[in-house]
Amino acid sequence: MTYTTEANVEAYLGESFDETTTPSTSDIAIFIDWTDKLIQDYTGTAFESTAATDEILDSEGRERFKLPKRPIISVTTFEVDKAGLGSSNSPDWEARTEGRTNSEDFVILNDEGVLHFYRDAPSAGIQNVRVTYNYGYSSVPKDVERLATLLVVKEILKARLADNLYSSQDSISVGPINISKAGTSSTASVRELDRDIEEAWGAVGKFKTVLH
Repeated sequence: MTYTTEANVEAYLGESFDETTTPSTSDIAIFIDWTDKLIQDYTGTAFESTAATDEILDSEGRERFKLPKRPIISVTTFEVDKAGLGSSNSPDWEARTEGRTNSEDFVILNDEGVLHFYRDAPSAGIQNVRVTYNYGYSSVPKDVERLATLLVVKEILKARLADNLYSSQDSISVGPINISKAGTSSTASVRELDRDIEEAWGAVGKFKTVLH
């Protein structure tokens, strides 16, 4: 799942792209991939359902066990190694189960990325927990989609400007956005795009799970 689409970009610009345009549809697909990675690195999460399989983690022995990624969609398995490091035996994985009854062990605090153990919490240890879970979002939030679209538009503008440096045109346009050939003067439309991108980054900040 990408965070925006070529169709979103075309709708924003009022302009169509194909393999003969600058940039081409293949180029735009690359821009979208770059944008997705940039947003994921900034927020520390994925805006799609993503599987983390058999992650080996340390336990602090507390009731609240924080998983590396959030928000949590679901936990498939949570296991604790009863043997521990230095044991002569192989790891002895014992399952813990999600639920609210007296035969289960923990509930999920999805947005916090926390498993709250109300019974049988894992003891403190190094690499003594193994967990498989899904994190992220079932659909792309609109704030993320808007930021991704604007960032791709900016890449299109840069690509067209770079191509135009070798032509005789004095200025270029991408949809309603115009810029001088050498980038020496910035039009109101370019400044507005930059303001919109800054505003969109601010809106996406609420999804951050890492500190920068």
